[in-house]
Amino acid sequence: MAVGATVVTKPSEGRLAVDVPGWRPDLKEEVDLIEEIARIHGYAALPDTLRPFRPGNQTDAPMALAADLVRRGFVAEGLYEVILLPVGAADSPDAVRILNPLSAEHGFLRGRLLPGLVRQAEANWGNQVRDIRLFEVGTVFRPGPGGRPVESAHAAGIITGARAPAHWTDGGHPPDCDRWDLVGLFERAVSLANPGASVQVHGEGWIARAPDGREVGRAGPLEADAAPWAAPLLGFEVEIDPTPRPVPRYRPLPTTPAAIRDLALLLPGGVTVATVQGVVREAGGPLLEAVAVLDEYRGGELPEGRRSVALRLTLRGRETLRDADAEEVIRRILTQLGQALDVTLRTA
Repeated sequence: MAVGATVVTKPSEGRLAVDVPGWRPDLKEEVDLIEEIARIHGYAALPDTLRPFRPGNQTDAPMALAADLVRRGFVAEGLYEVILLPVGAADSPDAVRILNPLSAEHGFLRGRLLPGLVRQAEANWGNQVRDIRLFEVGTVFRPGPGGRPVESAHAAGIITGARAPAHWTDGGHPPDCDRWDLVGLFERAVSLANPGASVQVHGEGWIARAPDGREVGRAGPLEADAAPWAAPLLGFEVEIDPTPRPVPRYRPLPTTPAAIRDLALLLPGGVTVATVQGVVREAGGPLLEAVAVLDEYRGGELPEGRRSVALRLTLRGRETLRDADAEEVIRRILTQLGQALDVTLRTA
């Protein structure tokens, strides 16, 4: 070979072995040999088209697959991706300090993605851009044992300005994004990045909690140096769970009509709707296809310490359900709710 190495065939192993001479200490690994061959062959002679096959059988890392899923989902929601430096000013009291920073303004590793996105919103306002929809998927850092930072992957996004592009049907002035646009986007982000987490109201915003109770996401209004004509800035951030996602299962289209039943329930204080839905699904059995929340009511005519929550139940069987079959399921659900949670049916 022109690089001075000796090629030894290994027919029994189905490979070629390369014996590197002692006077080539720069050839330490396989990649060094590949780079040397490419240099001699000529970089300009290498094709620049991507091949329609994988160069190896190494599968993508679970975190990379999860991050790609999040990116595709955010793009489908109409957000634009930005890639920012993972360094900046301290964004928390326990921010990780960089020993040899590029400048005083970049002296710490970031602990969150939202501060960088807020600066991007301010930069867009400075260029007279009012409608902003940005997201980032990146690494954040926190102090770890032994002084070494611990990395984790997060996804974050911000929205401000018009909810949709201008159109003649709204006079060219579409409404601005509000907190309900944010919670819808936050729920979508949690379902993509951390499917096992649940979204809960928290103060003026929302949080996402993992099944173990740990907070893995937060959404709400953001403070920024906004222009007088700027709309409120809303944002969210959620931790990415690298656990492989389940493969979607095929469900055939139903061949029988559904039976719809609406229930107005009286919930005691401290009983969450999610807990009620869990009991309903367990008691409903295989005939219960879906449970949806219709509304919540609190008023003086209700018993003290209770609130009214309306649920819509969708029942379906392999054969068309009779009224008696549907009523039997409802009776079983109400009995289980009363025994387990002291939830009763609102009759007036």
